[in-house]
Amino acid sequence: MQQIRITRTPELDKVFAYLQMKYRLLSEAEIVKVLLSEVYFRDVLSRKKEVDKEVRRAYELLKQEGVKLSDKFLAKRGIKKEKLTEEDFYKLLENV
Repeated sequence: MQQIRITRTPELDKVFAYLQMKYRLLSEAEIVKVLLSEVYFRDVLSRKKEVDKEVRRAYELLKQEGVKLSDKFLAKRGIKKEKLTEEDFYKLLENV
């Protein structure tokens, strides 16, 4: 296993002092591992949220386009969407 070396500074000592109060049972090396994991998972979660937003946006756009296409499809056949039942719509699609 490879090691990572960190130069100790007074600022770093203050940070470790604080973190050792928060994580009393962990060594400094374990604290570093925990913090790296937290940063990694926070980043992954943030990216996942961004992807979810993009997927939702794409879904909404597709839904809007689907409504436009279905309106054109029905208009070509002279059918009003408000009077169309689900069963009638499936019958129309069978005949396409």
